[in-house]
Parts: sequence; structure tokens; C-alpha cells
Amino acid sequence: MVEENIENLVAEKSLFDEFKEHSISEFFRKNKHMLGYSGRLRSMTTIVHELVTNSMDACEESEILPEILVEVKKVGSETFTVIIEDNGPGIPPEYVSKVFGKMLAGSKLHRLVQSRGQQGIGAAGVLLFSQMTTGRPLKITTSTGTGKIHEMEIKMSIEKNEGDIVAHKIREGYFRGTRVEGEFKEVTYNRREQGPYEYLRRISLSTPHAKITLIDPEETTIFERTVTVIPERPEVMKPHPYGLTTDELLHISRKTDSSRISSMLNSELSRVTMKRIRDLEDYVLRDKLLENYRKSVFWDTIVGCYLNFNFTKYFEIYGHYLDKKEIEDVKMLINGLPEGLSELKTYCLKYLVVEYLIQKLDDEQLKENKNHFKKKPENFMEFAEKNYLNASLLEEFRRKLKTITKSPEDFVKALTDLGMVSEEELEKYRKSIKDLLKKTPREMTWSDSEIIVNVLQDMDFMAPSTIGLRPIGEENIEKSLETLTPEFLKTLTRKPKTYKGGIPFAVEVGLAYGGNAGRSGEDSKKMEIMRFSNHVPLLFDTSGCGLTNAVKSVNWKRYGLRSDEDAPVTIFVNLISTHIPYTSAGKQAIATGSEENEEIFNEVRQSLMICARELDTHISRVRREKEEEQKKKYVIKYAYIFAEGLSSITGRSKEEIESNIINLLR
Repeated sequence: MVEENIENLVAEKSLFDEFKEHSISEFFRKNKHMLGYSGRLRSMTTIVHELVTNSMDACEESEILPEILVEVKKVGSETFTVIIEDNGPGIPPEYVSKVFGKMLAGSKLHRLVQSRGQQGIGAAGVLLFSQMTTGRPLKITTSTGTGKIHEMEIKMSIEKNEGDIVAHKIREGYFRGTRVEGEFKEVTYNRREQGPYEYLRRISLSTPHAKITLIDPEETTIFERTVTVIPERPEVMKPHPYGLTTDELLHISRKTDSSRISSMLNSELSRVTMKRIRDLEDYVLRDKLLENYRKSVFWDTIVGCYLNFNFTKYFEIYGHYLDKKEIEDVKMLINGLPEGLSELKTYCLKYLVVEYLIQKLDDEQLKENKNHFKKKPENFMEFAEKNYLNASLLEEFRRKLKTITKSPEDFVKALTDLGMVSEEELEKYRKSIKDLLKKTPREMTWSDSEIIVNVLQDMDFMAPSTIGLRPIGEENIEKSLETLTPEFLKTLTRKPKTYKGGIPFAVEVGLAYGGNAGRSGEDSKKMEIMRFSNHVPLLFDTSGCGLTNAVKSVNWKRYGLRSDEDAPVTIFVNLISTHIPYTSAGKQAIATGSEENEEIFNEVRQSLMICARELDTHISRVRREKEEEQKKKYVIKYAYIFAEGLSSITGRSKEEIESNIINLLR
């Protein structure tokens, strides 16, 4: 027995002998595909993307109109040299090793502000890929315009996740900006749709104030700027209370300088004034009273005082259209209030639409669509939006959701009128709530944070400020898409909203029809979807991107297009946010859909449907004009015969009658 125990201990010890810590650089060295280095052409485009977006951000933050040179040279059978040079502010020499040699080091991840880069991985990833494929360092030439130009060579210490300067020369001269030069293998270059040329063409559309010069093995191409005004710099934002998570509020409480929770909410969150904090006390009182009666025999009565939507009555009338399990799930959510309120609202939205459709559709249509009514709320809404709801109608239903619960004043009054709570009890509750808000932030518990976050979701706040977001703008998108010479063009920049986590975002769309719009197919023009995040083109992972799925979820036939695919249409979609929900570190697809970050998905759909309504009007007008023209041609074709017949009847000149008929049609 003793020997067996000794053997087990030895085995356990030998198991943990292999236990080691690894740096983030080591992880990405073995998983370079997660950074976008997964194919020869994609790897080349990723290199250009990472360095160009860094240059764009640097120029714009310094309020400099970007002028960027991109040069791609083939120097061997499998080796390419890539050079990116900008006219930005330059990099102080002491930061070069951190910018290019250390992953997760940067100026953007910790700030709530829109930028193209986010994680502090991109530039270091370029060095890592160069080092892995050629063993060569990156050559960095940079100057802040002080008269000293720094020429440096840098390699990465993968085990330490640090940059090592292997050569450093200083020469006199005037230059302001940064030039990055590297050699790469496992890459290729061509001008196909997913290559650097197409990437730069698209980023010139989304960044119309930049001038980009591309020198490649084929020719030199200059993408001239169409706008000469530098966009205003986005400012660092505070988190918006909508969608704020319990964990995030706790994180804020650990780093704030405020002495009380109430002052922390006012200083650390946007749109939360001291007046709103006094309102918050009433909302917390309402939810605490609700929780107090959760397991009592009066629960149904209390819920009736809390909700403005009568789910019980609704199920009695329309329950036979719904899935039985769904009804049970909703009853469980009601029994768990106020915790499940946000999820309950998704069901309420579905039921409002179901009621609308039942009243709108005839018996045959109801029979045809009855299986859709049993779908989950997100899947049902996708069906309803695609087939029956326009953007304004959907917005009307969403506005009704804001009143699903009664105001704290009405709820408390209802309870006091029923004799459920006394004034003395109310005072005790109010005192405990004031004591909660007087706590120091570091004393905040998970339970405290959860209560505050839950009530914030049910309060009315202004939309998030736009100071941290910098849209391209409708006018600038229009100027960019005018290069396609379309016969119809509509652009739209929506007001900012928030998605899960209280993160602000805004959607910009453009719809170009006819002319050179669309992508070339074998027989005809095909629908072209241009996806952007924070003005950066997304060329890869198209089918796995939520923006693509949002575009395809629109029923384009309802808006005059004969097919969802075969149409001379270019659709421009730009998502801007202080934090883009990418599906991976490769940053080529957005994680949004009917079940994930659905706020973004719905906003893209609504924006496109608004533009599509005007497209439908345009197509209908053109179609009518063609039909009228065809009728005129038909009449003119037989004008001679009409004139001859009328002449014989009236005795007037045939030529005169023919001329009058033609003039009448003009």
C-alpha cells in the first residue's frame, strides 16, 4: 500500500514537471492563423492591413491628413518585401520596441474610444510573421520631426514577449513619419478581390481624406483623397448605463477615485446625473419590494402591479399559437422577476408582433405561417422583419417595450392602496437604499452591483454621446460611392446605440444601384457587399460575418430587385464602435446575429431597409417611365395608320393629324 502511494506521488510530480508558463507571443507563434496569417494571399493582405491601419490611426490622432505609401516588391521566388511609409507624427525611439515587439502593448485597449486597432497585437504580429518566415528583423525608420532620423532593426524575443533592438543608427535630416520595411515568405501578391489592391481601394472609400499610393509588381496606383477636411478626433467616453454588466461595474468600483457609490455612478458613467441617481433610488425600492413578495401567496397580484403587459390574459387568447414549453419558460421568468426582465422583454416584443400579424393576416395566411409563431423570439423576429415588418413599424413595437413595467411611483402606490406595505416599512427600505449608495465603492459587493445594474437597464437614459465615435458621414460616403457612377445612391448614418456590455456603436450604410455598382459575374452584375469596421475593410470570412448575414436577411425582392444576388448593387456597411465584437483576433468577421449582439444585427437591417425603400421608389419610377415610353413608341409606330383613317373621316390633312398625334405624346 505504501509503495503504491509513493508511485502515485511520483506520477503526479512527473506530470507537473511538464507544467510551464507561456507568453502571448508563443501562443500566437503556434496559432498564427488567429491573427489572419492562414493563406498566402490573406497573409499578404493582413500585413498591409495591420500597418496601414496603424498609420491611419496615428495620422488622425495627430490631426494630419494621411499620405501613405505602400510598396510590394518580389525579391525572390517566394520572398516579398513590403514597405509602408506614412507622414504621421513618428514614434519616439524608446517606444519602437514596444510598438512592434510586444504583444498586448498599446494606447487603445484601455480607452473607450473608436480606433481601427484595438488589442495592441497587429504591428507585433507583422514582426512575428516576418521572423517566423524569413528570420529577418523589421527595419523601422522614424522621426518626430526633430531633425534626427532613427533607423532601427527590431526582432522579437518570443519567450519574453519583448522587442529587441538589434541595430540603431541616428542621422541628421528632416523627416516626420514612420517607414516599416520587412521581408516575408509564405505570401503571394495579385490584384484579386481579397488582395492588397482591393483592400486599399476599399479603405480609400471609407477614408476619403487619405491619399494612398500603391507601388506593386504590376503598376503604380494612386487613390486620391476626395475630402480635404480632417475628421474630428473622437474623445474618450464613459461607459453608458444601458447594458452595463455586474462585473464591469465592480471593476469600475475598484479603480475609481470617488468616495461614494452615488458619486461614482455620476462621475464614471455617461448620462447619469445626480437627478437620475435619485430616480435610481426609487427603482431600487420598486425591485426590493418585488423581491420581498416573490414567494408569497400574493405574488400574482404583485406582478400585476409591476407589469403593464398581462401575459396571463395574452396566453388565454393567443396561447394556442405558441409553443407550450415557451409559455412555461415565460412563466418561470415572471416568477424570477426582476432578474429576468431583459429576457422577458424579448418575449413581449414577439407577442406584440404576433398579435399584430394575427389581426393583419387572413385565415389562409395564418395557417401557412402558424409554425413560425412557435419559434424562439429571435428567430420569429427575423422571419417577421424579413416578410412583414418595415423599419418604422418595428421601431414602434420597440418603443412599446419601454413601458412594459410600471413606474416606481405607480407600483408603490398600487401596493400601498392594497395595504401590502406601510409607510414605516417604506422608510426602512429607503434608508437601506441610501446607505447602499453612501458606501465606499470598494465596499460594493456583487449583490450590490447586480441590483444597481438591473435597475439601470429599466431606466430611461439619453442615447450615448457621439464624442467617442467618428462616423465617415453620409456626405463623405456619398462622395466615395459616386466614383461608381450609379443611377441611384442613398447613404445613411444612424444615431448611436449600445449593445451588450453598454458599448456604444453606430451603423453607416450606403446603397448604390446601376452604373458600375455591383461586382462582375459571368453573365451579369452581382450584388457586392462591402463590409467595414471602424472604417477598415473586411475582405475575409465573409460567410461567417454577422454584417453579411444582416444584409442577406433583408428581403430585397420587396424593394424592387428581381433577385437577392443578380443585381447591379453595391451595399456599403460600416460598423463603428469603441469596441468591435470580432469573432477572432484576425478581425475579419463581426460576431452579431439574431442571437448574439442582436442590437447591431437589427440596426444594420433597419438602416438598409430605410435606404431600400427609396431604391424601391426609384426602380418603380424607372419601370413606369419605361412602360410609358414603350406605349408612346407603340402609338407612334401606328400614327401613320391612325392619321390616314382620321383624315378620310374628317377630311383634314393626313400630315397635320400625324403631327398632332406625335406632339400629343411628347
